[in-house]
Amino acid sequence: MADQDRKTLVLEICTLDRAPARLDVTEVTAPGVMGIFVVLPGHAPLLSILEIGPLTALRPDGGKVLFAVNGGFAQVLDDHVLVLAKTAESESDIDVERAERARNRAEERIKKPSESIDIARAEIALKRALTRLSVAGKSLS
Repeated sequence: MADQDRKTLVLEICTLDRAPARLDVTEVTAPGVMGIFVVLPGHAPLLSILEIGPLTALRPDGGKVLFAVNGGFAQVLDDHVLVLAKTAESESDIDVERAERARNRAEERIKKPSESIDIARAEIALKRALTRLSVAGKSLS
């Protein structure tokens, strides 16, 4: 059982291509498939499927840490938030030029569809690119 006086959570983010990230945080906001959800210390146990979107964590010093998450799962248990994601990129890991190229490519495919273009796949690629650009702090206009 979680200590009710505890003021922090442990956020652990695991992906196949990187070493796990482990942070002490005061709050986690995640993109669940049923909508965005917030986890605070003392949260009830939870298991959620994650959508493509930004994952935000607040540090005890008030700073914010952002990750672009590409689906996966989140488990909350005893003040520990475990994220198992296909990919999760911190704002400093994002290659902005690559994300902008991916956005432009996806937008072109959606604007000018052809029989060889999978529109649903292009829409997913666009959502991933927009998430990366948003997490990196770039304007989405």
